[in-house]
Amino acid sequence: MNRARPKQIVIRASEEEFKKIKIKVQKSKLKQNEHILKCLLDKDIYVIEGLNELTAELKRIGNNLNQLTKSVHEGKANCSKELSEINEEMKEVWQSLRLLIQKQL
Repeated sequence: MNRARPKQIVIRASEEEFKKIKIKVQKSKLKQNEHILKCLLDKDIYVIEGLNELTAELKRIGNNLNQLTKSVHEGKANCSKELSEINEEMKEVWQSLRLLIQKQL
Protein backbone atom coordinates (compact mmCIF):
# COMPACT_ATOMS: atom_id res chain seq x y z
CA MET A 1 0.00 0.00 0.00
CA ASN A 2 1.22 3.49 -0.87
CA ARG A 3 1.30 5.35 2.46
CA ALA A 4 1.20 8.79 0.82
CA ARG A 5 -1.87 7.82 -1.19
CA PRO A 6 -3.86 5.14 0.63
CA LYS A 7 -7.15 5.76 -1.22
CA GLN A 8 -8.00 3.99 -4.45
CA ILE A 9 -10.35 4.98 -7.27
CA VAL A 10 -11.41 2.45 -9.89
CA ILE A 11 -12.77 3.47 -13.28
CA ARG A 12 -14.12 1.49 -16.19
CA ALA A 13 -13.22 2.26 -19.81
CA SER A 14 -13.98 0.78 -23.19
CA GLU A 15 -11.14 -0.78 -25.16
CA GLU A 16 -10.89 2.36 -27.32
CA GLU A 17 -10.87 4.69 -24.28
CA PHE A 18 -8.24 2.52 -22.60
CA LYS A 19 -5.97 2.68 -25.67
CA LYS A 20 -6.33 6.47 -25.85
CA ILE A 21 -5.45 6.80 -22.16
CA LYS A 22 -2.38 4.57 -22.59
CA ILE A 23 -1.18 6.67 -25.57
CA LYS A 24 -1.61 9.91 -23.60
CA VAL A 25 0.24 8.43 -20.62
CA GLN A 26 3.13 7.36 -22.85
CA LYS A 27 3.32 10.81 -24.47
CA SER A 28 3.36 12.50 -21.07
CA LYS A 29 6.34 10.41 -19.91
CA LEU A 30 4.69 10.18 -16.50
CA LYS A 31 3.56 7.11 -14.62
CA GLN A 32 -0.08 6.29 -15.32
CA ASN A 33 -1.16 7.22 -11.79
CA GLU A 34 0.68 10.56 -11.94
CA HIS A 35 -0.71 11.40 -15.37
CA ILE A 36 -4.31 10.66 -14.39
CA LEU A 37 -4.03 12.58 -11.12
CA LYS A 38 -2.52 15.55 -12.94
CA CYS A 39 -5.34 15.51 -15.49
CA LEU A 40 -8.00 15.30 -12.81
CA LEU A 41 -6.59 17.74 -10.29
CA ASP A 42 -5.01 20.43 -12.45
CA LYS A 43 -8.00 21.27 -14.62
CA ASP A 44 -11.13 23.15 -13.62
CA ILE A 45 -14.48 21.78 -14.71
CA TYR A 46 -17.38 24.19 -14.99
CA VAL A 47 -20.96 23.00 -14.81
CA ILE A 48 -23.41 25.57 -16.08
CA GLU A 49 -26.98 24.96 -14.98
CA GLY A 50 -29.68 26.15 -17.35
CA LEU A 51 -27.93 25.40 -20.63
CA ASN A 52 -30.85 23.26 -21.82
CA GLU A 53 -33.21 26.23 -21.56
CA LEU A 54 -30.68 28.46 -23.29
CA THR A 55 -30.24 25.93 -26.09
CA ALA A 56 -34.00 25.75 -26.60
CA GLU A 57 -34.19 29.53 -26.82
CA LEU A 58 -31.37 29.63 -29.36
CA LYS A 59 -33.20 27.01 -31.46
CA ARG A 60 -36.34 29.17 -31.44
CA ILE A 61 -34.35 32.20 -32.52
CA GLY A 62 -32.67 30.15 -35.26
CA ASN A 63 -36.07 29.00 -36.46
CA ASN A 64 -37.26 32.62 -36.57
CA LEU A 65 -34.19 33.59 -38.58
CA ASN A 66 -34.78 30.77 -41.05
CA GLN A 67 -38.41 31.79 -41.53
CA LEU A 68 -37.41 35.42 -41.97
CA THR A 69 -34.70 34.55 -44.47
CA LYS A 70 -37.15 32.45 -46.48
CA SER A 71 -39.71 35.27 -46.48
CA VAL A 72 -37.12 37.83 -47.59
CA HIS A 73 -35.97 35.59 -50.45
CA GLU A 74 -39.59 35.14 -51.54
CA GLY A 75 -40.14 38.91 -51.37
CA LYS A 76 -42.88 38.51 -48.76
CA ALA A 77 -41.26 40.22 -45.77
CA ASN A 78 -40.51 43.73 -44.69
CA CYS A 79 -37.89 42.56 -42.25
CA SER A 80 -37.17 45.64 -40.11
CA LYS A 81 -39.76 44.70 -37.44
CA GLU A 82 -38.75 41.02 -37.43
CA LEU A 83 -35.06 41.86 -37.23
CA SER A 84 -35.75 44.18 -34.31
CA GLU A 85 -37.57 41.38 -32.49
CA ILE A 86 -34.77 38.90 -33.16
CA ASN A 87 -32.19 41.45 -32.00
CA GLU A 88 -34.08 41.85 -28.71
CA GLU A 89 -34.31 38.06 -28.31
CA MET A 90 -30.57 37.74 -28.87
CA LYS A 91 -29.89 40.42 -26.24
CA GLU A 92 -32.00 38.44 -23.75
CA VAL A 93 -30.17 35.22 -24.56
CA TRP A 94 -26.76 36.87 -24.12
CA GLN A 95 -27.86 38.35 -20.80
CA SER A 96 -29.02 34.92 -19.65
CA LEU A 97 -25.74 33.36 -20.72
CA ARG A 98 -23.70 36.01 -18.88
CA LEU A 99 -25.78 35.47 -15.73
CA LEU A 100 -25.30 31.69 -15.91
CA ILE A 101 -21.56 32.04 -16.33
CA GLN A 102 -21.24 34.56 -13.49
CA LYS A 103 -23.21 32.31 -11.13
CA GLN A 104 -20.89 29.39 -11.87
CA LEU A 105 -17.65 31.31 -11.40
